Amino acid sequence: MRRSVIGLLLGALYRSEDQGASWDLAGLEGQDAMSLGAQDPDGLLFVAGHEVLQRSRDGGATFEPLAPPDLPSLDIHAFAQSASDPETVYAFVVGFGVFVSTDAGETWEARAGAGQTVGADTFALLVDPEDPDVVLAGGGQSGLARSADGARTFTVVDEAGVGSLTADPDDPDRVVALTSVGVQESMDGGQTWSMVGPPDVAGQPVTIAAGTQGRIWLVAEEPRQLYVSTDGGSTWQTAPPA
Repeated sequence: MRRSVIGLLLGALYRSEDQGASWDLAGLEGQDAMSLGAQDPDGLLFVAGHEVLQRSRDGGATFEPLAPPDLPSLDIHAFAQSASDPETVYAFVVGFGVFVSTDAGETWEARAGAGQTVGADTFALLVDPEDPDVVLAGGGQSGLARSADGARTFTVVDEAGVGSLTADPDDPDRVVALTSVGVQESMDGGQTWSMVGPPDVAGQPVTIAAGTQGRIWLVAEEPRQLYVSTDGGSTWQTAPPA
């Protein structure tokens, strides 16, 4: 049985029912959304970005804006959702740091402070698929850091600048990162990292997302193009694959 695939493009939400061969606009036109936190495309999902924090309980068919009083701002540059506990979500608020909600975005608690225990330039967050307290954070200058205590403290595990993080849906221990030196992967939940290689694509790689059966999707700019790798990031072709 095929599952929906959802993604963001130019701030709007798109959905594919055929593993990325075709896409339909699903909503959020005109929003400046940057991050998509979704573990169940047919259930609870979130979008966040510049003055954007919205929640859907029906896989993106409808959304409700959130404006919780315990978030100091809605300028959210990174957002992630737990697979094992989908009501647990993390947000990096610019100028403040990482906040966590364990009740699907209703209330929030401040955790790591920006520029103190987590990079002030954090642009990517990822929650371990099996442990909602294990969080990865990446920034262009601050590198890749890992927390095992629910984003209260972080330890730098790789110094390469990070633009995007993604978890392998078929292997909870495998994490893939798009970094300043190329595609890197971890086979132990982000504790240690090895190089896969620079993606051989036209344009500048800006984000990646892992799919089933070893697929990794990559978006490049100048020119804008969607690519897919079916071998873990070693080789790439324009999407959809033949």
